[in-house]
Amino acid sequence: MTLQRKLLLGFSLMVLPALLVGVEAIRTNALERATLEELGQRLSLSRTYAEVEDAMFNQTQVVWRYLSGDPAAKKEFPLTEQVVDFWLDRWTAGLPPDEGKLATGVRNIETDLRTVANRVFQLYDSGQRERAYLAARGELVERLQPELASVNREIYRQARQSSVQHALAQVEGMVEAERRVLWVIIGLALVAGLVASWLIAGSLARPMNELRQAMAVVGAGNLDHAIEPRSRDEIGQLARAFAHMTEQLRQSRAQLVQSERLASIGQMAAAVAHGLRNPLASLRAAAQLARHRVESPAARDQLNAIVEQVDRLDLRITHLLAFSRPAPLHPLRESVRVLVQGTLAGVSALLRERRVALALSLPATLPDVRVDPMRLEQTLTEIVSNALDAMPDGGELTIAARLGSDGRGQDGVTLEVSDSGRGIPAEVLPKVCEPFFTTRPEGTGLGLAIARRYVEESGGSLTITSVLDRGTMVRIWLPVAGADAAPTSLAPAPPAAPAAPVRTPA
Repeated sequence: MTLQRKLLLGFSLMVLPALLVGVEAIRTNALERATLEELGQRLSLSRTYAEVEDAMFNQTQVVWRYLSGDPAAKKEFPLTEQVVDFWLDRWTAGLPPDEGKLATGVRNIETDLRTVANRVFQLYDSGQRERAYLAARGELVERLQPELASVNREIYRQARQSSVQHALAQVEGMVEAERRVLWVIIGLALVAGLVASWLIAGSLARPMNELRQAMAVVGAGNLDHAIEPRSRDEIGQLARAFAHMTEQLRQSRAQLVQSERLASIGQMAAAVAHGLRNPLASLRAAAQLARHRVESPAARDQLNAIVEQVDRLDLRITHLLAFSRPAPLHPLRESVRVLVQGTLAGVSALLRERRVALALSLPATLPDVRVDPMRLEQTLTEIVSNALDAMPDGGELTIAARLGSDGRGQDGVTLEVSDSGRGIPAEVLPKVCEPFFTTRPEGTGLGLAIARRYVEESGGSLTITSVLDRGTMVRIWLPVAGADAAPTSLAPAPPAAPAAPVRTPA
């Protein structure tokens, strides 16, 4: 996950509580609106029933007006019936099912009121005015109006209970629920804040502090300080880039130290060559001359030992000069098979003497490489010589070549030289290519150092792997020669060896 996504996730966690508060506010507002709408409907029903009540009261007034001598009142009564029916139907349509009995009671009173009015009108029209008045008083005033008042009180009580009290209970429930939700949101906000803080601190603050401390350590000169990126985001990429830069600085410092060392070695080598080679040459010539003049075998052995030691000293001086002041590089297009066969031609007698079996695997389809032939033959000679020294009692030497890549997509040829000797201890293996490091008393410690330098100057690489009591493998990777590489100027090589492995017994 990238740093940008982590920051977005952290901020999203911090914004989440505010979003939840907004959602809860919208939900509560919707519930309140629904409660207010329900309250409005109940109030509207109360107003509608007030119209019913007024219309029924007008009916009784019409009856009393007729009894008071207003003949037009009787003609208005049917109109009042229509008005009552209109408001009564409208009120009944909005009632909940559990209040239907109230509507039935009102309709029964309205029916009785109409029956009493018709009887009063009939009595009054028949001349029985006293009976009409008594009937109106007894039925309307003493019976129907108290019944209607009782029903009215129940209706208004139900209206108050189902509207105001119900709405109040709903609002109280919403407030309580909102309080619980807000407490939950507060807890969630704390958790989200802690998670976001931990995420930001773990993804930004801690890696930045570690990188700052690493930069301080490296800036103080400790280029061997390990920098381990812990993430794959931008900070991890920055740490990897800084680690790569530190590695390059370490290599540059090592190269600078080695260059200074080589400069000192070069001066020392010139002095050694000037001060020792001429006396050693004179000493060797004198020993050879004396060897031909003496007849004692013991004296001849001593003179032969002098010549051998002088040659050994001269070889060490040659190695020292070759490492400190190498000759200019002359890269040419060359075949790996030709180079290997040229190297083996000089050690074939030694292979038979050491009873070492040789196995070759050099495909004919391998492309040419771009190397300095003389330097690469010297490199192969040093590697093969070390392999033979590791197998004093005989063994197997395997040389194989194949196409290979350097890990960055560049084509090349991989040459592997393996022996079945004693192997190299793990604690010694990283130092075998360092200058002047040797485990042999008669060694100079420059053979593999020179070999690695020659390979790296050709654009290749040299690596060594080894297992104790199982042998050592030296792997050389060389780049394929381009179209502009100059052809080799050496003499024609002997016929190529077959591609399949060939064993040459001792």
